[in-house]
Amino acid sequence: MRFGDRSKGKDSTASQDATPIPWGSSETFIDRGCELVGELRFAEDVRIEGRIEGDIRAAKAVVVGEAGDLQANIEAETLEVFGSVEGDIRVVRRTTLHKSARVTGEIHTAGIVVEEGARFKGCIVIGADQDEPARGLQAERPAAEVPGATDASPAGDGSGL
Repeated sequence: MRFGDRSKGKDSTASQDATPIPWGSSETFIDRGCELVGELRFAEDVRIEGRIEGDIRAAKAVVVGEAGDLQANIEAETLEVFGSVEGDIRVVRRTTLHKSARVTGEIHTAGIVVEEGARFKGCIVIGADQDEPARGLQAERPAAEVPGATDASPAGDGSGL
């Protein structure tokens, strides 16, 4: 099997129980068991099933598979998340959080789809200028102006937590 070639030939050594890739144009595949740390840049599509810590910049699509575990900031044209992402996300077109997704951080995107069951903790800025500094919806108005917001914590200790 050639690198990047998803067709299975008679002499293919690919595992029969591997998770299928939902789109056929992937150029790079980071499989389970791979752990990468640092800044990663991709000129083409990438599917990630491994663990990454750092920054990811992709000119095209990024797919975080169910086994994908990212502690990374992501910049891409499109993003689909089936796995876990902790970090800030900037997407030019559309971000999709599938039902198995677990995302923590800020998302800046032109459009977003969140399937029922997806878990998200953070803030989302939709349609904002990509050059604008990272500011979440919560940061735009002080807590005192948000209806129902209080400075007291659930524990009553005044910490705001």
